[in-house]
Amino acid sequence: MQAAISSLLFKSHPLGGVVDLARDIGVSWLEVWTEHFWRDDDGRLLEKLRKSGLGLSVHGPIGDINITSNNRGIREESLRQVLHGVEEAAKMGARVITVHPGYLTGRQDGPESIRDLQVEGLTRIARRGKEVGILVAMETMEKRSKEVVIHPEIANEILAAVNMENFGVTFDVSHAHTVMDVVQFIRALRKINHIHISDTKSGKVHVLMGEGEIAFGPVLQALKQKYDGALVIEGWNPKDEMGMVQKSTAFLRAQLASL
Repeated sequence: MQAAISSLLFKSHPLGGVVDLARDIGVSWLEVWTEHFWRDDDGRLLEKLRKSGLGLSVHGPIGDINITSNNRGIREESLRQVLHGVEEAAKMGARVITVHPGYLTGRQDGPESIRDLQVEGLTRIARRGKEVGILVAMETMEKRSKEVVIHPEIANEILAAVNMENFGVTFDVSHAHTVMDVVQFIRALRKINHIHISDTKSGKVHVLMGEGEIAFGPVLQALKQKYDGALVIEGWNPKDEMGMVQKSTAFLRAQLASL
């Protein structure tokens, strides 16, 4: 496993500059947020990413996106944008794209009310991923109102329903801590394609690693049994972006060295 960073850690920087920053801090893997790419694309950015020499993953679009919305227009536009993100990720040469599962539109809705839409939407996304040669990974979400894919059993059920070789899970360590014991969550998941990692403190997710409540030693030991890839550090400190990246990266590397 290796420490990697999300481009969102450097949200205030142009994405092209983040590629250079990743190299400067000695990271060999970068996760590109689709909205970061859309914001900064000047027509040359795709080529710069493709030729960066970095391992790449992509986080699909999430702003105002809900692939299970009760509103058909919003649902279809959400799928259109995610599918477009899949195609761009493949052109970058990314290994995997993370997509958020759908969530409930209203508090009166129940998880079963969106199950068919969830499976249908994620299957469409996975099929497009297969066509363009990229893995698609559904993210496990945090415990909050309207989120559905928060428990390993639910993620496993969707994995079985979609049933495609290139479809799996992005396991988010910080999100999982808001739901249950993180190690037990890892052990219960059938398939892990990708990892997002950060700390959690008093219910707040994506905190600086080492300053929250998660015991990373046992978590990394459990992950080691099922996964050998990039551990993408997430979070954002607008007052000290570089400090957060350097501290979290150093913390994670020290933890990995002790395994």
